Amino acid sequence: MKKILITGASGFLGQLAIEFFKKYNVYLIDKIIDTKQNIKNINILNYNELNRYTKKIKPDVILHFASDIFDSNEKDIWENNITGTSNILKVAENNNVKQIIFTSTFSIFEKNYNKPISEIEPISAKNIYGVSKAESERILFSSRLKNNIVIFRCPIIVDKKRAHRLGIFFEFLKENKKIWLVGDGRNKVHFLSANDLFKAIEKSFILKGKYVFNLGCEKVMSLKDTFNYMINKTKSKSKTVSLNKKLSLIALKILTYFRLIDFTPYHNAVLVSNLVLDISRAKKILKFQSNYSNAELLLDTYKYYIKNDKINDKKFSSARKPKMGFFSIIKFFS
Repeated sequence: MKKILITGASGFLGQLAIEFFKKYNVYLIDKIIDTKQNIKNINILNYNELNRYTKKIKPDVILHFASDIFDSNEKDIWENNITGTSNILKVAENNNVKQIIFTSTFSIFEKNYNKPISEIEPISAKNIYGVSKAESERILFSSRLKNNIVIFRCPIIVDKKRAHRLGIFFEFLKENKKIWLVGDGRNKVHFLSANDLFKAIEKSFILKGKYVFNLGCEKVMSLKDTFNYMINKTKSKSKTVSLNKKLSLIALKILTYFRLIDFTPYHNAVLVSNLVLDISRAKKILKFQSNYSNAELLLDTYKYYIKNDKINDKKFSSARKPKMGFFSIIKFFS
């Protein structure tokens, strides 16, 4: 049976992966201590400890999920994502690990795209998280040894326990408040379910060589259509309201600068950008399928959020309840 080492096992994606890959011999590591799930306390920045453990378990595949995201400071994001990935590659090379599978992000693209983004599109990221992920990709692909490398570029992964910034929208919807759109809301943003990602990963186990794949749901609705779909399906009394795009972005920039909202400049840009990945390559080579639309994925996540309203998982940021901040005032007057 295939041996799989999962990094970042205590994180949002790692926790979901444990259930999906339980049919394999799975080994779990994370810098967060979690003895209940048999997660080994190993920080991927500690090369010697990581190397000793890898040599001991002799995994066939490393699923590299460990990553610092937007909520960490820039130094930690750069160090953990770059140094951590470099260490993963070194231990794989030194211990004859057959394959590394790395989850990258569509945050490596940071502008408005008028068509789906292919795997050969030049990187345009300015945010440190996207830049660090792009550099991690380069490091993995620069390996001259025979490790099989598979990189999956993922859009926003939407699944159970996902909350945080999405939770801001959920709170407005739950309380029948107006849903404010920056501009006309015609822009499209890609989503992906964790389960579809794991299915693609499983199919990639047989690949030899180095690959990059875009993933995402099959149908992508505009933000406005997505929000209206949610309103109709939940029977909420909320309504979508369009705001002046230019003035709204200025306001968001000010609020972000003074940390009155839990956004970054990248999140502000996503609100008005088209960010849809071209998934045709994954469909052709991996027979990748996703039968959901971004609206359907968001609805399932919202239902879980409402059902588990009192749960506030502080272990990883993606599952935290949203920091409403200035949005509480907006919600009050909505």
